[in-house]
Amino acid sequence: MYILMKKYFFVFFIVAVSACHKPNYTALDVPWAPDYRLDRSEASIVSFEKTDAESMPAPGGIVLTGSSSFTKWLNAAEDLAPLPIVNRGFGGSTLPEVIYYADRAIFKYHPKTIVIYCENDMFGPKKKTPEQTRDAYVQLTKLIHEKEPKAFIYGISLKPSPSRWAKRDDSEKANKLIQDFIKSDRRHEYIDVWPVMLKSGRPDGSIFLKDSLHMNEEGYRRWTKVLKPILEKPV
Repeated sequence: MYILMKKYFFVFFIVAVSACHKPNYTALDVPWAPDYRLDRSEASIVSFEKTDAESMPAPGGIVLTGSSSFTKWLNAAEDLAPLPIVNRGFGGSTLPEVIYYADRAIFKYHPKTIVIYCENDMFGPKKKTPEQTRDAYVQLTKLIHEKEPKAFIYGISLKPSPSRWAKRDDSEKANKLIQDFIKSDRRHEYIDVWPVMLKSGRPDGSIFLKDSLHMNEEGYRRWTKVLKPILEKPV
């Protein structure tokens, strides 16, 4: 009887632990319909495909996916070497666009690791709420788990930029909601870049270009300092 009880307790424990680590895919807000064409970045995707035709990255690498903070990181592969970086961020993109192009810009590489950075959803003419931004992020990661179940995901916090500082409350709320979601997913980790981008509690202007939105070399040096040790860890 004692052995039988131990067996059932062990099974119950395993089921309970699995349930605790099941990602919370429940939406927090009403669905949001993009007011733009999802294929508006087709030229960027075609450019990636031309590059792949010349030299296809080996499977099992680290795919960077998302918006212009990755697009403008021209030296990402060198900065993060010897990690096998495949940078497929495309400028101005939103999470629905990243989802739309996922087969051609993420899954074709069969990555071991996927790093997401996408900050434009709340700042277009038709803005998403922080909750809707979180829901779109959740939708992307759910798709990743379905298509590449062995891949590990890193989500980078929406960065603090001088040009968007007036909307920092929304950014901080979206970051908190995304971070809370990531805690429910055991093959997922949140990366907070705010500490290395602030000076006296505000965005450090010295690490941004003249547009006060995109980073200069010093900004990417700081990102490298944060990201590289994390990406080097076995997953």
